[in-house]
Amino acid sequence: MTSFCIRRAGSAVLALCLLILSTPAAASLSVQPAFVELDLSKGRPAKVVTVTNVSDQELRYRAETVHFVYTAGGSFETVEPDAQSMASWIKFNPREFTLAAGESRSIRLTVVAPKNLDDGEYWAALRFEPLVGLVSKSEVTDGKSVAIEVRTNILVPIVGRKGDLVFQCSLTDLKAWRSDQGFAVVASVANTGNGRARVVGTCEVLDADGNPVADGPLGEDTILAGGERRFERLLAGDYPPGAYTVRVRCTSKNFKDVLAGQTGVRDEPPAGYDSGTP
Repeated sequence: MTSFCIRRAGSAVLALCLLILSTPAAASLSVQPAFVELDLSKGRPAKVVTVTNVSDQELRYRAETVHFVYTAGGSFETVEPDAQSMASWIKFNPREFTLAAGESRSIRLTVVAPKNLDDGEYWAALRFEPLVGLVSKSEVTDGKSVAIEVRTNILVPIVGRKGDLVFQCSLTDLKAWRSDQGFAVVASVANTGNGRARVVGTCEVLDADGNPVADGPLGEDTILAGGERRFERLLAGDYPPGAYTVRVRCTSKNFKDVLAGQTGVRDEPPAGYDSGTP
């Protein structure tokens, strides 16, 4: 697997990679590795994570495990643990630590999974939250100043897999409409397997005679097991009124099937879309 994703959420910077790690942790705390993958079929798998203070100040952090999902719109959210969560299985030490400038320390993770666990992927994240934020001060008028405290949370995703994985997705929704800006296309893909899948989508628009008039990428993203992703694309252009058809194809290196669908192009946005573009 050679792809990865990084997303940001809330007021804090979030560094999160899912399929392979190729990005450093953010802010003043460096974490290596920034992505952990474990085989849950081998007893109690363990891993050592090394945290390093790369700032010139002493840092104090608290660590905890959290569960997360990606919404259909692609946003990262921490949520209450569900059937896919490893959050309560991960044991680690210490929960709080202080690092002098340049100092490093190791945190050992051990996963104690339930017995008779079903095959599939499970996940959680180790979250490092600073106990004291970094303060930035700026001078303003009349001798006054403004201080802003920034606290950057860093999350290390941990994915565990057990047994045989089933990579399977389906195209669950497809909408298209024409606006003053071009053709808007919205397609939803649901992951019905038990392993995460990287999905790549393309789309094209055909006129009433079947001639292609527009095409382009629809999007690319990793969809967690049981999750859904809504891809949205505007094929910009000035197209005359008429009958059009949109075709969508989604493929993945994780499975052989091609997810294909087509729909007629509406002359106005469907319910739930206020504008003429995604």
